Amino acid sequence: RGAVLCAAARRLPDGRAIGVDLWQADQTGNAPEVTLANAALEGVGDRVEVHTADMTALPLPDASVDVVVSNLAIHNIPTAAGRRQALTEAVRVLRPGGRLAIADLWETRRHAAGLRDLGWRDVRHRNLGWRMWYGGPWAPTHLVTATKPG
Repeated sequence: RGAVLCAAARRLPDGRAIGVDLWQADQTGNAPEVTLANAALEGVGDRVEVHTADMTALPLPDASVDVVVSNLAIHNIPTAAGRRQALTEAVRVLRPGGRLAIADLWETRRHAAGLRDLGWRDVRHRNLGWRMWYGGPWAPTHLVTATKPG
């Protein structure tokens, strides 16, 4: 419903925050119009745009964004190959010097290792703590951050 998108847009002095989702019906009422309405309520509607797309095929040009944020999304892709493709797409759309932040439940060490193998800088991996547990300590959320070389 746009919580992370609106938080990103609030941090922008100018530019755009772009949200990409499949907008599948769920228990939260997730939909593009709800996200845009929330952005307007947050006072960032003029800096937000949304796209209906899969994160494994982002509708953005190569090297066109400064920051990519993924929050508890990549783990929803059912195959390891699909999850790797989502990371590949994030790498593709980021400009040199761009920042990546992935918060997720699993494969975050693999994401970090893959970014290191690509020569990314400042690759960090950390546990986000008990507030980000998904049902308990057996499903912690980890954060991977890195800077694209350029």
